[in-house]
Amino acid sequence: MRGKKIDNERHQELLKQKKELENNRPHDIDEMRRWKHSMGKILQELELFNK
Repeated sequence: MRGKKIDNERHQELLKQKKELENNRPHDIDEMRRWKHSMGKILQELELFNK
């Protein structure tokens, strides 16, 4: 089982990545698809912390 410290570090890292993505939204269609995929992955993992 993973420790709380590792979980908290991962949670903080995900929040930081999410904020960076929010601040750097691309305007190119292909880049937007990659951005959306990355954001989806981050949000999906963040949801696990909320359970």
